Amino acid sequence: MAWELLVTGQLLLAGVLGFSAGAKLLDPGAYAAFRASLPANLRLPERLAGPLAAAVVTAEATLAVLLALAVVVPALAPGALLATTALLAAFTAVLAAMVRGGVRQACHCFGTATRPPGSADVVRNLVLLAVSAGATATAWPAPPPPPAPNGAAMPHLPAILALLAGVCVLNTALIVLVLRLLRQQSALVRASIEGVANPEPIMTAGGGRVAAFTAVTVDGEPLSADLLDGDTLVGFLSPSCPACAESLPGFLARAEAIGGREHALAVVLGQGSAADALCERITPVARVVNEPERGPVSRAFGVDGYPAFALLSGHTVVASHFVLDKVPSSSAG
Repeated sequence: MAWELLVTGQLLLAGVLGFSAGAKLLDPGAYAAFRASLPANLRLPERLAGPLAAAVVTAEATLAVLLALAVVVPALAPGALLATTALLAAFTAVLAAMVRGGVRQACHCFGTATRPPGSADVVRNLVLLAVSAGATATAWPAPPPPPAPNGAAMPHLPAILALLAGVCVLNTALIVLVLRLLRQQSALVRASIEGVANPEPIMTAGGGRVAAFTAVTVDGEPLSADLLDGDTLVGFLSPSCPACAESLPGFLARAEAIGGREHALAVVLGQGSAADALCERITPVARVVNEPERGPVSRAFGVDGYPAFALLSGHTVVASHFVLDKVPSSSAG
């Protein structure tokens, strides 16, 4: 019975960790959203978000493979389970701290879900932690041998387990191949889009003027076209847009470097907890307006999609584009 429980626990944990890693790796938007959520949720500097996101996904994927292989190579079980227990303990502690701190932004731990973490997530992690700890205790220092019915030998069991492990390894290899192809396709599409000499404008083009508008920022500050002075970085973002999540770290860094919140404006499109969390994320470095799609600020800028970025000089557009890197940092450049 101990062997059956151990194998069941290993496969359950491998499935959960594999699903978590796959949900982020197979969807570039989900991985970008996970990475973008780390600074706000964990109060980390922006520069640490990338390495931490990569480390988390690598740990999840590696342990999922090791736990599956440990079914046929029992010597791997103690170390893999001990590392899994440590990882789940860290995840659970962080998740509990987020819930206790009232974090309202989704952690994107399992992909693109926009629901913020809650007590049910902590309970789920505690259950997984208990399974992992129990399996670790069973496997340490050496896992129990597989049972033999009525004392008889099971000559085919190693072959069956080897076949299952082979299927797991093949599945992992296929996932890596698919991920590589998706990244190549994404790079090709991005290169083809960015390489277009004269793409359709996504908002008022360079040389145009922003139409009159009035709005109120999330801080209660009045805003209008006449109040835009000097160089102003402008971004239109939606919490449901994967490309917006990918562009967000660059926008935050550009806004922080431009020289004060009064020189950066973000318009968050949409309502709900995800939009509120995005506003909270941007507010420290920019003025933020939250409005529905096609709201008054969007109409004044002639926005037809998102993400959309522009550099203003006063209320004249210097340049605009859906790729942030295509927008200059200064009107003097």
